[in-house]
Amino acid sequence: MEQSRLGNYSISQYTLPIDSLTRSLNSGGSLADLLRKSGIGHLRSYGPGGLATASLRGTGSSHTAILWNGINLISPLAGQLDLSLVPVGFIDEASVQSGGAASLYGNGSIGGTINLNNRAAFNEGLKLKTFINGGSFGSYYHDLGVSWSGKKFVTSTKVFLGQAKNDFKFLDKDVYPFSIQRRQHTGFNQKGILQQFYWQASQHDLITVKFWYQDNLYETPNPTSVPRPSQATERNTYSRALAGWNHSFKNFDLNYQSAFVHHNLDYRDPAMNLISPSIFNTSINNLEGNFSFKNGAALTSGLNYTWEQGKVDDFASAVPVRNRVALFSAFKFRPVKILEVSTSVREEIVNGDLKPVAPSITAKVKLPNQLEIYSSFNRNYRIPTFNDLYWRGSGALGDPNLKSETSLGQEVGMSSTKVLEGQSPTIISYKMAAFSSHIDNWIQWNQVSATIWSPQNILKVWSRGVEAQVSAQRKINAVSVEFLLQYSFTKVTNERIYENVNDNELNKQLMLTPLHQGSATLRAVWKNYYLNIVNSYTGRQFTDADNTDFFAMPSYDIANIWLSKSLAVQNLKVTFSGEVNNVMNNFYQSRPGYPMPGRNFKIGLTVQFIKPNSL
Repeated sequence: MEQSRLGNYSISQYTLPIDSLTRSLNSGGSLADLLRKSGIGHLRSYGPGGLATASLRGTGSSHTAILWNGINLISPLAGQLDLSLVPVGFIDEASVQSGGAASLYGNGSIGGTINLNNRAAFNEGLKLKTFINGGSFGSYYHDLGVSWSGKKFVTSTKVFLGQAKNDFKFLDKDVYPFSIQRRQHTGFNQKGILQQFYWQASQHDLITVKFWYQDNLYETPNPTSVPRPSQATERNTYSRALAGWNHSFKNFDLNYQSAFVHHNLDYRDPAMNLISPSIFNTSINNLEGNFSFKNGAALTSGLNYTWEQGKVDDFASAVPVRNRVALFSAFKFRPVKILEVSTSVREEIVNGDLKPVAPSITAKVKLPNQLEIYSSFNRNYRIPTFNDLYWRGSGALGDPNLKSETSLGQEVGMSSTKVLEGQSPTIISYKMAAFSSHIDNWIQWNQVSATIWSPQNILKVWSRGVEAQVSAQRKINAVSVEFLLQYSFTKVTNERIYENVNDNELNKQLMLTPLHQGSATLRAVWKNYYLNIVNSYTGRQFTDADNTDFFAMPSYDIANIWLSKSLAVQNLKVTFSGEVNNVMNNFYQSRPGYPMPGRNFKIGLTVQFIKPNSL
């Protein structure tokens, strides 16, 4: 029931594995928890409950588009979405795609795209599901889902509550001698509801309505370099409403989607007598027509209108409004049997100004032995955020003359699956990609005077590297085993820099961007028992633009283990689960001054009840 068909034209993008088992193992946490524990991509995290954003192929957190059922959730204020505010239990399907795809997904898709979708099936009857877990550092999570599915109507309600103190011990390296301390003022409390309706109004018409409300209260800790405990808090409340209509007939269907997002962030610090609210409103309307042809070709064309408004005290008297109109089209076809070609293009107009056109072309060749080889070329863009343009707060000054970022990207890749016959067949799959992207006018906040920070357009950044995955599946007697390896090499450097900056920054790895990253996953299923072990590795990260070894954050390995057991009686299924995270109790930081927890535990219980409709 995907509203937009644009994802169908992404015929060969490199994807990171988030299957149903991975989601179910992390259903009691946030999307940030899922990515971090499963070793998927690079997560820029400020500790449990803190800000967490994705960095794909060495790009910034504002270079990843995050779509919920085709609607971009990125904030027009900061240009990013905090993944710790996305509960996995509210998402039915998730995928992470590396590489730029602004022609398909619009503004900000330079490093990659995270797609989050909801699904519903008709005529499945009554379903009840509840999950509860708890564990170390005062963590507690509880959700409840109720759905009823008839021949023409589906209703689904999900609610959740999550909280944690996060008062874990850590090794404080900001004092000498080093000492074990306990993290303070890092707790959080979350609650939310997701309501969905699907109505098959006729044989050709499907109407969907979705509403997502969430309230998140976080204690905001100081970095470990600040000795005094923090008093600051941050409250995020948001409402997201989405309505869609799909009309299909023979080889044509028409999709219309309308969405409204209201987000309120209230930051307070009593120690500084500071109250800093910020609000943004976004309205999105998308209309597209999809054609399919007898020879397997497909065409999609459409129009997107986005209205954005920001209300921030630090914008002085300005209440910026942005009107964005985008025209897009995508076409794929097979000129010969073994070759598939996909092309797409998007042109966006922002408050009457044309932004860089974003074209893309991908060619995929299918060879014998299930071998596929592809190559793609694309141009992508990101427009400056409201904070970049209008900020007038103490110590910072936005620049209304900033240019949009643009990137030129190339990628080649291959994938294959091979079955090794035997008494128990072994299925081996692999895929890899080599990529290069030159990003012009990269926006970065820099200190321009003794007291003022301001955003500037860096002239050019070059991101290049290799990504690879290999998996093997085999059944050994009664045990099904799967082994997965992932690795990425990412080199990201300043090729030209802004004026009056130390030339030592040229050709150096960007700060907080690991050169090497990877993970190894082992899964085993025996009867109703399930075991999952993940070991993830993050390489050294530099904390200064000169790449000084002394100040670099060391590499770290983190191992996580999940174990579950299921019992089924007629329409009832009960699953007992447990997890051990950071098994080796390593002290590490994902960001300087923001430690991550050592060894910790969780246990959970899931109860599912299904009553099918009578035939």
